[in-house]
Parts: sequence; structure tokens; C-alpha cells
Amino acid sequence: MRILVANKFWYRRAGLERVMFDEIAWLEAAGHEVAHFSATHPENDASPWSDYFVPYLEIGIESGISLRDKATAAGRMFWSFEAGRRFAHLLRDFRPDIVHVHGIHRQLSPSILQQAHAARVPVVQSLHDYHPICPADDLLRGGAIACDPPRCGRVNVLPCALYHCIQRSRPRSALGAAELLWRRWVVRYEALIDAFISPSRYLSDMVSRGGLRHRPIHVLPNAIQVPPRSAAQLGSGGDFVYAGRLSREKGLPSLLRATALAGVPLVVAGTGPLHDDLMRSAPQGTRFVGHVDGTTVDALLASARAAVVPSEWPENAPMAVLEPMALARPVIASRIGGIPEQIRDGREGFLFNAGDVVGLAAALRVLSADASLADSLGRAARHRAETRFRPSTHTDGLLRIYDDVLRRCGTGGNGR
Repeated sequence: MRILVANKFWYRRAGLERVMFDEIAWLEAAGHEVAHFSATHPENDASPWSDYFVPYLEIGIESGISLRDKATAAGRMFWSFEAGRRFAHLLRDFRPDIVHVHGIHRQLSPSILQQAHAARVPVVQSLHDYHPICPADDLLRGGAIACDPPRCGRVNVLPCALYHCIQRSRPRSALGAAELLWRRWVVRYEALIDAFISPSRYLSDMVSRGGLRHRPIHVLPNAIQVPPRSAAQLGSGGDFVYAGRLSREKGLPSLLRATALAGVPLVVAGTGPLHDDLMRSAPQGTRFVGHVDGTTVDALLASARAAVVPSEWPENAPMAVLEPMALARPVIASRIGGIPEQIRDGREGFLFNAGDVVGLAAALRVLSADASLADSLGRAARHRAETRFRPSTHTDGLLRIYDDVLRRCGTGGNGR
């Protein structure tokens, strides 16, 4: 099969790109041919298809770029003629059987979907957040309160502008609200996608409740490659590890209060806007290691007592949960979003209510006092990663979705 994959970033920026690059590697290993489309970000991985990439523009109406560039970037959120033109050339030259898009908003725009539709090439989209129904992507009203059920509708997007949901900024929120209204009411985005893929039932249910009901939504859990048993640390150290972005929705302030209450050591790997504040408020026994590469993160996780994922926004299926599981380490995580679909309370780790400092501290204390329990939960976590989140299972599911879309669209590939 010939598959054209599109995403606005072509480097390992976050969990989305980790999932995308893994999928590409697994598809190619199975004999399929994959072409790439993205923006020309300076951190991009090398790609043989980069000549087709659209120039990258910094999107931020409050950033230090020129007024002209701000206007160009804001306009491209709605429709990028340049991305559409370049994507049309790639469609013509590569002749894909199917187009698989991930995060295309703000840099690539729905213009590329219109080109695929015009070329009669079926399109599937993997959902990694709530962007189809939420201008802020995270389903947090005002950046703090979970929006359940979703407040913004197909026509009414005033809640985002009213509560300043995007970075608590009035102009950013107004622009994001306008973009969602444009995409859902004018462009009719859903009509340009033949099927959606959701890594969790929670995300699938939420986008359905938010009005995304007229195309199939296939639930396909993310996957992870489990390293050989000899490469996994099956005996735990004493540190608890957080690895991820240092931002408020990730629950870091609550985590620091919980570690102080429990009196346990914490290693924090990552960077983000809260870095300086967290450094000032961190209890004794907290070590910040900054941004580190994947190999170093794996080493930290493999030797940890447990990983901690204290999210306070409804994450749909974070790789931060699967990564320690693959390394035979238990996970202490918030009972929110799609996380309970990944680990089961008391079986591969512990779940606590998001923002519950006392509940989190209790879980930290239990594992801090019982290394054998941590190792037992870690072995169960590794087994679940090997069976439930196996790459071959994910790849087979992906190919079944492609085949289903091609059948429904009445084509065996290379156009409808």
C-alpha cells in the first residue's frame, strides 16, 4: 500500500510525533511505502520528501514577529493556499492509496484535505487531542476546569472566547474560536475525512458528544515496543520519576506538594513554562535534570521505583504511561481521560483522582515502603504492554482501518 502521512511537525516534538514515527516504521517494516508532508521546521528529521514541505511560520499573534508575518500566520490557520498547492503536487507525484493525517491545524490547514478530496484519495485522521471540537485542544475551560460535556458546539464557539481558554489570552482565544467556527461551519471539515482513529474510548466518546458523528471513529490504542527482558530493569531504585512537559495542566504543582507530604525523592525530566516556579517551590529531595534524550529518559524510568503521571487535563492515551510499563515499572497516574484504559488500579500501578494531593501522596508512600510490590506491579505492567499494546496488533488494526475506508470509498487505491 502507498500511504501519504501528513503532520505539521516532522521531529519528535511530543507524544503525537512518537506515535506517528513508530507507525511509519512499522508500516515500512511490513512492506508498505510511506511518503511525508509537513512544514519546514528547523528541528525536522531528514525526509526524502522535504522538497514538498510548506515553509514554517511561527503562529502567535502576541509573539515578536512582524505584523505582516502575524497576519500571514493567522490567515494560514484558516486556509493555506501554499500548503494546498504543494500537497497537490505530492499527490500527483506519489499517487497514494490513502492519506493519513495527524496534527495539521494551524500550519497546514484543511486546504490539504480539500486537495485529497479533489484527487479522490481517501483520508483518515488520527485524533491525538480534542482539536476537532475544542479551539484550545485540551478540553479545559479557561485553562483550568474540565469541559465535560464539551461547551463549544458546531456553531456556538463563544465559550472559548468568553473564558479565554487558549493560554488565558483574549486575542488568541478569539482567533481560535473563529478558526473552529470556520472549520466546522464553512469548510465542513468532517466531510473531508473518511474515518477517524482514536487511541482511547474516552476521546472517541468526547468528540462524538461534541458533534463529530457523521464519520466512523475507530478506537485503536497506541502501541509500544517492549525491549528485551535483559534490557529492562526488573529491580527498582528509590526515586519516583516524572518525564514530560513542565506545565500546569500536567499536574506538577500537585505532584511537588504530594512528594513533600510523602517525603519521597522525585526526579523531574523535561522543560516548560513552569520550570522556574517549580524549582523555587520544590521540596528537598527533588532533582531537576532538564531536557534529556529518549535513551536517558528510558534509563531514568528503568531504575525508578515508579513513574508518575499526575495530569490534570483529560489526556487521551499518553505515551508517558506506556513507556515505563514497557520497562517493567509501575505507574502512578491520574484517573482522568483515557489513562484508566491503559493501566488498571492496583494491577499495573495506582490511579488517583486528578488534583488529589493526599491520594497521590498515599500511593507514593505505599510504593516507597514496598519495593517488592513495585517490582510485582512493574512485571504486570510489562506483561500488559506486551499483550495489550503490541506494535503488530496496532499495525494490523491500522491496515484494517485503511482497507475498510478503501472499500467504503469504492477504490482499491490510487484514487476513487
